[in-house]
Amino acid sequence: MAFDSSIFEEYTKWVVTEIEPGFIHVQYNNPKTLNAFMEEDWRAYHHILEWLDSDPGTNIILISSKVEKAFSSGLNLKAALGLMEGKDDWTFENKKKFMYKHIKDFQDAIAMPARMRTPTIALLNGVSYGLALDIASACTIRLAVEGVKMSIREIKIGIVADMGSLQRMTNLVNNKSKMNQLALTSDVFGAKEAYELGFVSEVVPDLKSGVERCIALGKSINGNPQWAIKGTKDCIQYMVNGGSHEEGLAQIAEYNAVHLVGGISAGMPSKL
Repeated sequence: MAFDSSIFEEYTKWVVTEIEPGFIHVQYNNPKTLNAFMEEDWRAYHHILEWLDSDPGTNIILISSKVEKAFSSGLNLKAALGLMEGKDDWTFENKKKFMYKHIKDFQDAIAMPARMRTPTIALLNGVSYGLALDIASACTIRLAVEGVKMSIREIKIGIVADMGSLQRMTNLVNNKSKMNQLALTSDVFGAKEAYELGFVSEVVPDLKSGVERCIALGKSINGNPQWAIKGTKDCIQYMVNGGSHEEGLAQIAEYNAVHLVGGISAGMPSKL
């Protein structure tokens, strides 16, 4: 079935386009706030990715910004501060339950790239604070634009980062001392430091060339058999999530056995 971008028109701050069959580009476009997120924005993000992952035609998704100055400046604090308005007469326990559910829903939305079978490429540019790193940490592949300003910002506004960067980014980087330092100070760091930490795999000169590089990378992935793309993503994600080597090997033995029975099927080439 042909890709239909009109499905996503209700999400007015998001631009969803097809680069080629199987390869979808999701862009956030909220320049007035430097791509800060309100609740409606992260819920839209969740719905878009959930729909794309459930589409049997989707092989790879690129997530980037249409705003030159920012991937995301993080949470829209003005909107967040109004979350408890009208609830002054609620008991502490009811307020806590409400806040817990809100946080869990938010976490589930941001974690979508880590949960789904479709691999994602994230391109970080400009201001990439707080939630930007939560989003990127959940993605499969990360690239950064020169001049990017990254920060685990939450501690500066008096909260603990709770959308995944402390959990996922800690597993991704190669220097745990530096990770602690960045999280506890909210120091701003750039593309070179992110690359040295192993958080991003490539640094690109600017947003335009970054998108071009991500498209080339995505097309390279998209040319492979879908079952192999998603099986590879599953395997690596399982290990990133703390899975055991033995169980990981058992899972891929079962998966490959299912897909290899019948010989050169499901788009397999006759030889490597």
